[in-house]
Amino acid sequence: QPNAMGGRETGSLSNLLPGHREAANAEHRAQVAAYWGADQLPENTGLTAIELFEKVRSGKIKALWIACTNPAQSLPDQTAVRAALEACPFVVLQEAFRTTETAAFADLLLPAASWGGKDGTVTNSERRISHVRRAIVAPGEARSDWAIMADFAQRLEKQLRPGQNSLFAFETPAQVFDEYKLLTRGRDLDLSGISHELIDRLGPQQWPFPSGASVGTARLYLDGIFPTASGRAQFVADPYRAAKEQRDAHFPLTLITGRLRDQWHT
Repeated sequence: QPNAMGGRETGSLSNLLPGHREAANAEHRAQVAAYWGADQLPENTGLTAIELFEKVRSGKIKALWIACTNPAQSLPDQTAVRAALEACPFVVLQEAFRTTETAAFADLLLPAASWGGKDGTVTNSERRISHVRRAIVAPGEARSDWAIMADFAQRLEKQLRPGQNSLFAFETPAQVFDEYKLLTRGRDLDLSGISHELIDRLGPQQWPFPSGASVGTARLYLDGIFPTASGRAQFVADPYRAAKEQRDAHFPLTLITGRLRDQWHT
């Protein structure tokens, strides 16, 4: 959860692409496809988590690869989620702990390093990027999530694009960051001037931090221009909507999930 901002930066949502781009935007898809050397990207956006498990349960999706999350404990409507996991013909779980609720449904368990056993970056809600350094060597065969994904991608490339240079020849998390950051050049979150080495030398930095900058940007929009079609800020007033499930004699309590700095979601 502390890296939710970083996840959006890299396009790690079903409707996003790297660099705060929209998957439904044809121009954005063309930009990313050209950078990756791909002919084109799919026009359709991905499914939300709820939609995904509905399609798994109905048999329209036959395989799941789950990483860095525990849906059999954290998603709403646990009866439906667990029924979907039970019905799915093939479930891969990339996880640091084999005792999680989702592990009980896994056909293949890939051992992943926990946060203390891997390097990378996180971005907090003030756009500050920090370098997270490995504190211990991951036990056994556990590896960083990026390394597992890159290994699988390289094996898949041999089947789908034999003889061509790999698009996933990464050996360090710094190389992954350097490949991704160029997709942010010229965007509102421009990270092109940041590297792991720079953060180690200067400390955590706030984006935008374009190439040639000497320090990050502490405050956005000082020029009054916002990254919208009109260049102006957009405020949306969301009207109050009462909960669909009301308290009654049988269910007299309302559960409200809270947030603490060190405890989010699961």
